[in-house]
Amino acid sequence: MRDGFLLYWSEVGQKAGGREVELFLETKGTNDTDEALSKARKLVETDRIHILGGIISTPVAYVLRAYLLDRQIPTIIMNAGADGLTQAHASEYVFRCSFSSSGETHPLGEWAYTQGYRRAVVLAADYRSGHEQIGGFARTFTDSGGRIVQEIYPPLGTVDFSRHLSQVRRDADVVAAFCAGTDALHFVQQYAQLGLKGKIPLIGRGHLVDERILPKQGDSAAGIAASLHWSSALDTPVNRRFVEEYTLKYQRSATTYAEQGYVGACMIAKALEVVKGRVEGQGAFLAALEKVEIDAPRGKVKLDDYHNPIHTIYICRVEKRGAVLQNTVIATYPNTTQFWKWTPQAYLAMPSYIDMRGKWAR
Repeated sequence: MRDGFLLYWSEVGQKAGGREVELFLETKGTNDTDEALSKARKLVETDRIHILGGIISTPVAYVLRAYLLDRQIPTIIMNAGADGLTQAHASEYVFRCSFSSSGETHPLGEWAYTQGYRRAVVLAADYRSGHEQIGGFARTFTDSGGRIVQEIYPPLGTVDFSRHLSQVRRDADVVAAFCAGTDALHFVQQYAQLGLKGKIPLIGRGHLVDERILPKQGDSAAGIAASLHWSSALDTPVNRRFVEEYTLKYQRSATTYAEQGYVGACMIAKALEVVKGRVEGQGAFLAALEKVEIDAPRGKVKLDDYHNPIHTIYICRVEKRGAVLQNTVIATYPNTTQFWKWTPQAYLAMPSYIDMRGKWAR
């Protein structure tokens, strides 16, 4: 995420709105909320920053939110996907360039039903993001006419999934899963090792087969379909240039996190251009940021009234091209909002995905 962010600023000479942009980096992707708050205070009170960006972890985002609102610091979240950050707890100072957790899986539920799947097992890491990610799938899959027959929630940080995978009902048509990082690496490998691959199709959120871990998952990931807002395989001029320049600069492949950092920097720069670099007073800058529209590597991006991206969600299938695994686009859902096909008011009146944990299966 940091490197994607820095790549954009290197492309524009670290200037926007006719002014030089000074960057202060606190680069540790910590889950320690006390440490994160200490770093934020240093940036705001010592370095005197005007804008804060980044934030990997949802718990960190929630803790920083109160402090940053109190200090009135415009904040661009470049990863943390908790729905509430741009829904029930939306703020004039908080923006997001990445995703809302359930907004990425609403299309997957509808798509799964159109593929003929009718009985789904949902499996997700047992924490807030896991509940929201899999909840988005469960709601649209059941609204389409499908049925959730089983819910399984391994603890975050699970290394051995054998106990959980042995519970999967064999009469299911599909398993829909959310795991990320090392959890996803182990889960996908063990799904194949324990003989489920080829018997029950596996689908999920894009973190399940993110480019960062896909090479390590190897052939065990082949055939998995996942919902993503970006793939290195997107064949557009903007994305090809981004992937090439990132690879050239850092000598490694771009990832979703890198694209999110790049888009965050671009959003900031575009808003600064509108206000000619004047962030003092903030009102004009916040208004400009709300109206930003960019042609990003993922495609067209703009923000809804709650400051969350409206963008295309892709359904991709892991395929091997030559010796390389990639997420190949097989379906697109353009102009997708975090509220899917509901109005914000109707959506926010529904039970939250946190509250729905354990209530989907019937």
